[in-house]
Amino acid sequence: MKRMIVVLSILLSACSMQPKMQQATHPVQVEITPGQFVNLPQPKELQQNVNVSQLITAQWGEANQQQMLTQLQVDQEKVVLAGFSAWGVKLLSLTYLGEDGGNKIETNVIAGFADKLPQPEQVLFNVMLSIWPKSSWDKPLAAIGWKLKETALQRLLIDQNGKVVVTIDYQKKTHLDGKITFKHQGLNYTVIIETKA
Repeated sequence: MKRMIVVLSILLSACSMQPKMQQATHPVQVEITPGQFVNLPQPKELQQNVNVSQLITAQWGEANQQQMLTQLQVDQEKVVLAGFSAWGVKLLSLTYLGEDGGNKIETNVIAGFADKLPQPEQVLFNVMLSIWPKSSWDKPLAAIGWKLKETALQRLLIDQNGKVVVTIDYQKKTHLDGKITFKHQGLNYTVIIETKA
């Protein structure tokens, strides 16, 4: 019954809230742990154009889980990320404009759900840390004393004290193929990214 009420409230609110999306423009930084920010690599540093659908599953605490279908588009100038509910309702969107677009992030989150959904910037960070080349992260992370270690099927994000903050495990060497498991030890959550063909 409780689940049915939640489903109905989402469907009803989606009909009335789509035009009332909340907008914000942020600098090209994301918070990776409380109070610690890092600059994002440029979109073009992915070194390829991408247009894929992904299923993102977030797990936190002992029994909390949420799934979201996303569409990821990357070209030389921008990253566009949109998240949808299982019913096809657009819950959030993000556009990251690189140098030519003024180095900014524009986000939209459906009104009334900002505190119930992951921040679009965090979804973007998870995806970029997982699939952008390690070389694109070296300089931004070095600026805050952090580093990214990489083997064929794993990445470790290490803070200035040598502590592992994020572990990323890959199913395949080509990071956009197969399942990616992103564990944020610092904030105690896991994100599983599955790219759909």
